[in-house]
Amino acid sequence: MKIEPVSPQRYTEWREHFGRYREALGDPVDDAVAEVIWSWLLARTHGVEGLLALDEADRLAGFAHFRPFPRTLHGNEACFLDDLWVDEPQRGTGLAETLIDAVCALARERGWTEVRWVAEEHNARARRVYERVATDGRLITYRIRFGA
Repeated sequence: MKIEPVSPQRYTEWREHFGRYREALGDPVDDAVAEVIWSWLLARTHGVEGLLALDEADRLAGFAHFRPFPRTLHGNEACFLDDLWVDEPQRGTGLAETLIDAVCALARERGWTEVRWVAEEHNARARRVYERVATDGRLITYRIRFGA
């Protein structure tokens, strides 16, 4: 797998996967919403960024959307992983962990103190992955801490 930042030429593939991701969460997305999110990703509006996972044939296999957030109790900045999607044929291959690791690497480079995300309580498959790589944040929030 290859991980790369979002780029304009990947919109069509991303849009297809983003639609399936939203449908899986029970919230279909229309083109207008997808275009807003894509514009945020390209322009880094609100600090939102995206990483794309590409398979051996250079096809999109998954994505991660993330952004910094201030930690007011600690006076530092951390990373919130908003969206993580792995295409069904790639599930169980370690791709989710690869995407999380890529986000963590960027977070470390930027001095962010942790990566945090939430999961739906009933999403047992995803939560098994998350519980292998992170600790439960007591509010069905997951985090990976870096240093003190």
